[in-house]
Amino acid sequence: MKRRFLPAFLRQCALILILVPALAQFCPGATLYDRSLAQFKAGARGAPPSDYSFVMLGDSRGGDAVFQRALKLARSFHPLFILHGGDYSESGGEEETRRFLSMVNQSVPEIPFFVVMGNHENREVFVRRIGPLDFTLESKRLDLTLVAVDNSDNLLKPAELDYLRSRLPSAGRASFVAMHVPPKTERWNWHTFSEGAAALREILAKGRVQGALFAHVHLYDRSEFGGVPAIITGGAGAPLVWIGFPGDPVHHILVVRVKSGRASFSQVPVP
Repeated sequence: MKRRFLPAFLRQCALILILVPALAQFCPGATLYDRSLAQFKAGARGAPPSDYSFVMLGDSRGGDAVFQRALKLARSFHPLFILHGGDYSESGGEEETRRFLSMVNQSVPEIPFFVVMGNHENREVFVRRIGPLDFTLESKRLDLTLVAVDNSDNLLKPAELDYLRSRLPSAGRASFVAMHVPPKTERWNWHTFSEGAAALREILAKGRVQGALFAHVHLYDRSEFGGVPAIITGGAGAPLVWIGFPGDPVHHILVVRVKSGRASFSQVPVP
């Protein structure tokens, strides 16, 4: 009886992932990424290719009230998806992760929600509850590619660099790269990573990437890296960095609008 029941139940879960993505959290083994990927694929089929948006926000740890307002603000832009740049927690434990997922599911259940691995997360819990450490969002119809990799150990390892190299040559015209820690530059000279940064610069310079997106530093700043716009968006609730780093210490979200294949970036303060 049990052997017959389990496959049937798993088949029901597969249908939930496809037909009712918001309920995927109740299926054994389902992650936030599983639910969101099904939603993303459905949304990409209906989004206008000439004009769509997505939202990035990062570093919400320790600021639940701000984070919930940021989610409400993000929702008002009707984004194709929301990308969290990492550090949703202080230590990434089960209880913090459960609370984070509860806020996401209550505030934006209908919006695909993806998370980049942050340095405050627990890898084991992250993979089991949130999703993969490296992932690609892609829609041929929208000519969109977003490649996210894990650099939460303050370096880009060869595996992540190879992942970027393998995904970007075939990327869509609207292509983006995301990771938690920003690279070290003359402008960004601390709280950054150096190992792998030169290789990342070369990858970006050769590709079709329109934006390199980071978090980790609790403020907003915009620069250039590898010839593309490079943005730090770490203002989703964590205590703001007021001194020692260039940029705007404000709680905010980043709205990325892709219009006729070209991306623009807008910092929107959280009220």
